[in-house]
This record gives sequence, structure tokens and C-alpha cells, in this order.
Amino acid sequence: MIKIELLTKKNVLILLFVCFSVINTLCLAETNTRITDIRFWQSPEEAQIVLDLTKPPKVTEVNLIKDGSLNFNIKNCSFRPGRQRYPLQNPFLEVLTVQEADKDMSVNVNFKTPAGVQAKTYVLPANERKGDRIVIFLREPAAKQKQKRDAELAEVKQLKSENVKIVVIDPGHGGEDPGTSGNGIVEKNHVMAMGKLVKAYFDRDPRFKAVLTRDGDYIIPLDRRRQIAEHLGADAFVSLHINYNHTKSIRGTEVYYESPKGAVGEAERLVAEIENRVDFADSQIPSPIDPALSKKELIEKQAQIMYKSRFLAEKTEAKLSETIKGLPSRGVKRAGFKVLHSLAMPSILVEFGYVSNSADAAILKNNVNRSKLAQGIYAGVADFLLSEIKDGIDEDYIAYCVQADARKAAAEKAERLRKEKAAKQAKLKKAKTNSTYKVKAGDTLSKIASVKGISLNSLLKANALSLNSVIKIGQVLKIPEK
Repeated sequence: MIKIELLTKKNVLILLFVCFSVINTLCLAETNTRITDIRFWQSPEEAQIVLDLTKPPKVTEVNLIKDGSLNFNIKNCSFRPGRQRYPLQNPFLEVLTVQEADKDMSVNVNFKTPAGVQAKTYVLPANERKGDRIVIFLREPAAKQKQKRDAELAEVKQLKSENVKIVVIDPGHGGEDPGTSGNGIVEKNHVMAMGKLVKAYFDRDPRFKAVLTRDGDYIIPLDRRRQIAEHLGADAFVSLHINYNHTKSIRGTEVYYESPKGAVGEAERLVAEIENRVDFADSQIPSPIDPALSKKELIEKQAQIMYKSRFLAEKTEAKLSETIKGLPSRGVKRAGFKVLHSLAMPSILVEFGYVSNSADAAILKNNVNRSKLAQGIYAGVADFLLSEIKDGIDEDYIAYCVQADARKAAAEKAERLRKEKAAKQAKLKKAKTNSTYKVKAGDTLSKIASVKGISLNSLLKANALSLNSVIKIGQVLKIPEK
């Protein structure tokens, strides 16, 4: 038996409401931005709140509320969290509230910072590694930053007067960026431990002062790592990493210094920043770059630093390769790693081995081996800093720059010729499309020829006319090419 149910007015309204709700939900699923995650990280000087999104958001301006908190709204956005209010008692943030608005399809974000904390909000587009996101960047008060910088500079001045060499050791990755992993090793943790060991060796030697870019599990932007070293007037910068390869048989240590290709790209960027007076990384740390430098002078300065970086890399690799017999060295290499783009000091990046290789991983897990590797880094860097290395330039880099300039000039010429050709073709096309003319009141054949920039004879010939021909209003004449 088929049951037929009569729909009353009330039932119809309920059905319509349900249908509308379903359709509305489906539409939202197609068009709305959703907050999928909220992440936090902090370092001693700054913190970030990251809102991960499914699509590019429409965000209102950040407004200051009476209670001192900051607020912005994400339009056409939904959020289904396990919690909406995040009490975060730390130096940068007191509370964060993220919740859907009652009246419209949007999400309100409200956060309150302690007095003096600087807050900036950025909407970042998706890239190869991460999706669309909103980042709230928090930094300690400017006065506190300046106080720290002044104290650091005073210490640096004292150390320099005593001829103490400053070495900045950079444990790579950290925080939400774990780096690579394999065979029970996580890169950010391993290089942090190694960084502390390397620092300990330098600390035993009164001729050196070692500083870590990070001393805990937090991430530091790549530019900031280098800036820390530049601010301290470091004599050498050493970034520590471990490697991974899908080919499990690949193993061994590697020491890198700046590549010509990477340096050329950095030179172009620096020239653009100088020309546009860009605020370097929005940092309280002053840039080591003299705004008066020309591109040629920048390249020469790079070549001088790269020349010394090669010696630093070679001496470090030589000592490192002697530390453990079972750990092979893959030698000194060049790469365009961002942390190596310094105009202030020789810089290298050390890869301790491949965690994808079980033999390398076993060596790296052993505490005795770790200590030996740390000692190798210390010995190599110390050898470099205590050697009398004459000034020079990286000839390979200068040659690469000449070739790069030639390639750039050729590419620019080719592009200019392409544009000229395209413009010429467009002009011809326009001429062809405008190859007719409709006669208007007051026109004569000679007047039309003059306006179109052609001879009267060519106009007559193209239209099979004579000097005695009469033209009429609305008549269409062919206009020959010039």
C-alpha cells in the first residue's frame, strides 16, 4: 500500500525551509571560505597566529576595540571548531577568540595583546607547500627590542676590542617546520642538539664567542637567521642541517657555500630593495647594506665574501671528514640557500648526513659520534678564523655575472623585438580592418585621400573611379594601404 500524505500549509513551510537549508548549505560548501586549523608558534622575540583556509579570504580592516583588543572579520567564512576562545597567557597574546557571527555568514577574529606588543595581519596566498592563510604577526615592544640590541652591540664592541671572534651557529628549521625525518631522527631536534654541542666547544675557547640563532623549538624566518649574525658582526655563520634522499644508498656529509646563480638572484633583489627603499624584513635589526652601493659594487662585495666562504667551507669539510671513519664526505658544494646570502660575513651550510640512509642514521644517533662531528665543525671554523687568508674575489662568480648580464641583455633585446613585431602586426591588422570608409556629408575624394594619408590616384584606382566621379553620402570606399 502506498501512503499518500496531504501537505498542510505548516508542512509546506517546513519542507520549503528544509529544502532552502540544504541548498544553502550546498552553496556554502561551494563558495565559502572555511577555517580548517589555527596554529600558534613563538620565539623569544616574536609570535605568529596562523589561520589555515580553504580559499582566499575577504578580510576587513583590523579595528581597535574599546577594551584594547583588535578585531577583524572574514566575509563568507565558516568555522566549526572544538573551541572558540583560546586563552594564551604569554608575552605576546592574552586571548584569541574566533567565532562565527550570528547575523551573517562570516567569522569574527578578536585578539588582545599586552601593552606595547606590535601586531600586523597579513593575508597570504597559497603556494606549493601551504594553502591560503591569514597570519597575525606579533612582536615584542620596540623599546624592549632596542634595549636588547643596544646591550648586544655593547657586548660585541667589547669582544671585538679583545680580538674575540664571533661565530653564529644556526640550527635549521624548528617549531612547526620539522625539516626532514627518517630512521627515528627528526631534523629540527637533531640539529638543535648538535648546535648546542658545537657552541660548547667554542665556549671552552676564550678566543671565540658562539651564539645560537635559536635555543629552543621555534621557527625563525630565514632572513632573520642571517640578520642575527650580521647584527652581531659575526666573523663566520654556520647553518646546521641533515639531509634526505629517496635513493637510500646515498650517504655522507656535505658542506655548502653560496652559488653564483643564487648570488646573482640575491644581487638583483638587493638592488631592487635599495632602489625602492624597502624595509628589510620589517626588522628592528639594521641592514648591513649601504644604500649608496651600485649593482657593480654589490657584486664585488658578494664576490669577496664568497671567496672567503669557499675557504671556510673547505677547512670545515677537511676537519669534518676526519672525525668518523665510517661516515664519508661528499665534499664541498655550492647552492643558493637563502641563509647563505650575506654581504657581511663568510657563510656555510653543513649537512651532517642522510637520515634516509640507515648507516648514516645509526652514526648520527650515537652520542660519541655527535660529539666528534661537533668537534669537527669547531676545528674547521677555528682553523679558518685563525688563518691569515688574503682578500680576493670569486672569479667564477664574476664570470657568471658577466654571462648572466649578457643573457639578460639578449633576453631583453629579444623581448623588445617581439613587442615591436607584435605592434607592427597589430598596426597592419588595424590598417586592414580600417580599409574602408563610409562617405559623409561634405566629403570629397581629395579630402578623404588627404585624411587617410594616401594619394588621390591610389584612392581612385582602388575604387575604379575617375576625377569626374560623383560620390554619395553613405557610399563605402576602399582605402588602399599606404
